[in-house]
Amino acid sequence: MKEKVVEILIYLMSAVHDNKRLSEVDVDDLRNQGYTQTEISAAFSWLYDNMPGGMTGASSSAVPAKDSRRSFHEAEKALLPPEGQGFLIQLTELGLLSQRDLETVIERTMMAGYEQLSVPELRAIVAAVLFGRDSGNDRAGRTMLNSGDTVH
Repeated sequence: MKEKVVEILIYLMSAVHDNKRLSEVDVDDLRNQGYTQTEISAAFSWLYDNMPGGMTGASSSAVPAKDSRRSFHEAEKALLPPEGQGFLIQLTELGLLSQRDLETVIERTMMAGYEQLSVPELRAIVAAVLFGRDSGNDRAGRTMLNSGDTVH
């Protein structure tokens, strides 16, 4: 179900980037595409819980940095086909993945032992990262320590 919620989040954030308000999004269109009311509600709840200002329009966190872009390492490119790389770039550009979330997703894909990931497999990892957030404190979901982390 979480993967479908990620698809709905992409749909909603694309609408926001087209300067639509969330209240203007045609929920019936989502239902016609086969999404359940539970999945749609979960996506809206996630947005309201995780995006600043209640997402009435495009937010500052949803606008990508103009002066920098992350490049994929050759090992990452070998694991992520162009469609997967594009999927991650799209999520970052839409503001669904922060730079830290992107690094977490890439870290998990590299450590998972896949030979090459498909977009549905990548969507599952993204869903785990997005829905595994702990109110902005993602320390519990990481497998690696940062330089400022301590173990108790």
